[in-house]
Parts: sequence; structure tokens; C-alpha cells
Amino acid sequence: MGRRTVREFLDSLPSDRRRSEVLVRINPLSGSHWQEDIQATFRNADGFMIPKVESREELHMLDDFLSSLENDISNTNTADPSKVILPIATETPRAVLNIADIAQGPRVCGITWGCEDLSVELGSYCTRKTTENHRYLDIFTHCRNMCLLAAKAAGVQAIDGIYQNVRDVVGFEKESGEAKLMGFDGKLVSLNGQQTLHPNQIQTLHKVFEPTPQEMKEANAIVELWEVGDDKGAIEYQGKMIDMPHYMRAKKVVARCSGISSKDEEAIETPQPGRNVDEETKHVDQDEIFPRVYLGKHFEDLEPGLKIRHFLTRTVTESDNVFFTCLTMNPAPIHLDHELSKGNASALDGANSSNINAGKPLFNSMFTLALLVGMSVPEATHGTTVANLGFSEVLFPKPVYPDDTLRAETVILDRRESKSRPSQGIVTLQHIAYNQRGEVVCKAMRQALMKKRVV
Repeated sequence: MGRRTVREFLDSLPSDRRRSEVLVRINPLSGSHWQEDIQATFRNADGFMIPKVESREELHMLDDFLSSLENDISNTNTADPSKVILPIATETPRAVLNIADIAQGPRVCGITWGCEDLSVELGSYCTRKTTENHRYLDIFTHCRNMCLLAAKAAGVQAIDGIYQNVRDVVGFEKESGEAKLMGFDGKLVSLNGQQTLHPNQIQTLHKVFEPTPQEMKEANAIVELWEVGDDKGAIEYQGKMIDMPHYMRAKKVVARCSGISSKDEEAIETPQPGRNVDEETKHVDQDEIFPRVYLGKHFEDLEPGLKIRHFLTRTVTESDNVFFTCLTMNPAPIHLDHELSKGNASALDGANSSNINAGKPLFNSMFTLALLVGMSVPEATHGTTVANLGFSEVLFPKPVYPDDTLRAETVILDRRESKSRPSQGIVTLQHIAYNQRGEVVCKAMRQALMKKRVV
């Protein structure tokens, strides 16, 4: 009944929901029902919230299962982006000790924390103090802090846990405000007695976490002054010294504002180059004017060892070969001359080759390389690449002929921070193309400058 209800709810949602993502909470990975939960809701869910995660190895198991479902769907030529994971990472003692490792697991978009299940395992009598405004006991405050630190170290979102007293709006607002000041990116909301999201908490949460007009005014002013100034050591703003940490914090406030769609938009003051920072101007959300959808992974997602099987396949034709060869002004007869190619068949494939296409003109290898990289784009780098930095190795172990069908895989070999671009990183990818017989026809190692998530 529960899976059917969730599936019906997901089916009722509009297909274009750029402003929100829907994650489905499933049963723990240690149990026997989580796979059925995912299969029932997979197509329309953006990702899954995972309770009682204890290790990164569990997330790799989940990643393999999700990848198999994505590969099945890809055969229908449906270019769905990869599903994301939000682990609840403090519900057992082992989870708390492994939280930094969990935050760096595959597909993790953020982590959150909870203390009720943990309190049972610890034998605690309660989770909050009976005095001091019902603040968490020290052990659970430690878990909250570890959630924030682990998320930020991994470059993913930190989501504060629930405030259980749904009738205490003042207490919820106070705790949400504290979470915002600490650096949390959001907060879970509770269920009321009818098992629905409590509207009071939702409204309060939006009010607390949306940057206020005054916060936006100050953030925009700091960014403007910093970026137009010649001396990047420090600047002065309203009698306060501003250096790099203040600038980076202001950039994050500005980035957060890009998601605001409330009546307060017109009150946001955005400084323009050459104008006074106090001059009012309307905030225009370009994404509303010309919406774009990107499917690629960010720098944080491209973890070394990650293997991506791409859904696009392509049967190459003789017209592809002739057109590309002429377009690139390559007159080599091995790409154009059928009679010459017959004589090259045994040299390329061996006298006993079973390839029925052998003897046809050889495909231009630059076409094969370009096709391989192109097929890799949707699930790997679509919309998240800043620049292609180059290829360090390109191999063509087997020839490609007209009427061969090619598929592609990508393996992430390495990644590192960009020293000069804090919002970007350098990733080394290995792309591999296979023909219909499973033979490797092209292997290319390249470096790309990738975007990081806006925090």
C-alpha cells in the first residue's frame, strides 16, 4: 500500500519541476525490502533518502543497484539523470564513527542526521536536556556537528535533523536559525499526526533559510567591492575589514539567492559595475527566462573509480565515414577506396577474421574518437564541463568499419582541486568504446575542467 501511494504521488507531479527535487525515503539497506522500494518509485524519483547507513560500502552496493536500473531504462533511449542519495548518517554508533567516509560515497548529494534511533542503541533516556531551552544532550550535539563537518569536507549539502515538537513554532524557528548560522544548507521537517508534512514548519523553514533583502544587499556589495578592487589582501566595508573568507561567504549567499522566487525579489539590491552599491535594481532570474536542463555530474560526483555505462549507442554508416573524411579534408584512400580496402582486410583483422565488415573502407579514427567522447557526455559532463584540457593518451586497438555498432563507458581515474579556480576542479576521465563483439576499438584518456556544485 505504501509503495503504491508514493508511486501515485510521483506520477501526479509535473514533469518540469526544476525548483524542487523529490527524494523517496526507503527501508534500511540492511533489510530485505529496500530494493522493492526503489523499483516501485525509481522512474519519477530524483533520488532516495537512506536511513541507518553505516558505511561507504553500503552506498557502493546501492550505487551498483541504481546503475543496473539506469542501464535498463537507457535501453529505451530515456536520458534520465543519475539518481542521488541522501544518507541519514548518525543513526547507529558505527555510522557516527564513519560519517566522514559516508559523506564521500557515490551519488551522495548531501547528508543529514537523526538521534532517536541512536539514542536507543546508546541506551539514552532522552535526546534533549530538560533545562536550557531543551537543547540537545552533548552527545547528540556532537553528532549534529559531525554531520555539518563531514558534509562540508566532502563538498555536499548539510541538512539539519528534524525538530520533533511540531506545535512549537518558536522553538523550530530558533533551531532553524541556529542551523543556518552554523552553515547547514537546509533542515528536515517533521510529520504531524496525519503523517503529512507540517505546513507551519515548511513556511518557517523557507523564511529562515532564504537570504533576507539586507543579507543580499551586504553580500552583493562585498562581492562587487572585492571583484573590482585591485588589492585582494583586504578591503573595507562599512568600517569592517573584509578578506577572502568574507568574500567566499558572500558569494555563497548570492548563489543561494538564485533559488528565490518570492515577492521579496524586487527588494534585493544587486550592485552593478560602475554604479553605487546602494543603488536599487531589480533581480532578474535568467533561469526563468530561458530554462536549461543539465544532466552531467559535478566535480564532487566524479570520484576516482566511478564507472559509467553510457546509454547512447550508434551504428556507424559509410555515409558517416565519407562525410567526415571529406569534411576534414583527409584524402587517405583507406577511408574511401573499396578495392584498396579489400587488400588490407587480412593485414588489419587477420586471415581468419570473423568480422563480416572486414574489407570495407576503414573508419576515420578521428570520427571514432569524437563519437566516443560525444556518447559519454549525457551522464558524465553535460552542462558541467568548463573546458576540455586535452588528451594524454588515445589508442585504437581494433579497426572500425561501416555498419559496426559502438557503445561507450567512462572510468574516472583521478581528480584534483584547481589552484587558481576554487569553484572548479580538474578530472581525468578514461573513455572506452566497444563494438558489437565487445572488442575495444578506442580508448582515450582526457583531462577536463569541471564545475563544482554551488553551495
